[in-house]
Amino acid sequence: MKRTPLETQEELQWVLDYMLLPVVLDVLERDIRTLDTLKLTMSLLYIKSLRKVQDRVSGEMAALRGKLKSRGIRIYDQRRAKEQLEADFMCRGYHRKCSMLWGLVKSEVERKLSVYLELDLAQ
Repeated sequence: MKRTPLETQEELQWVLDYMLLPVVLDVLERDIRTLDTLKLTMSLLYIKSLRKVQDRVSGEMAALRGKLKSRGIRIYDQRRAKEQLEADFMCRGYHRKCSMLWGLVKSEVERKLSVYLELDLAQ
């Protein structure tokens, strides 16, 4: 009898990305609110550009949701614990857990935002 395979590396990356994207949206929303309170000459432009990034992130989340669903993966719980971001998900009938320490979350959020904003962090 063949055993159902657990998630592939690609599928696990999808789960991790799906965990990160709400954090990216929260960071963007906080920054938009901060920009809105400042008296900057071009704050409207900055806010509009961040809103555009929010739309792209939301679109990516929807696409990821579709990919996960097509592979029989469902994330049914996400938590922001003191030391890490955690998620429980089901993959082809198996219950699995996944977590990322906040230091990794921060660097991954920065990396994702730099891609969305087309910035090179190495410079």
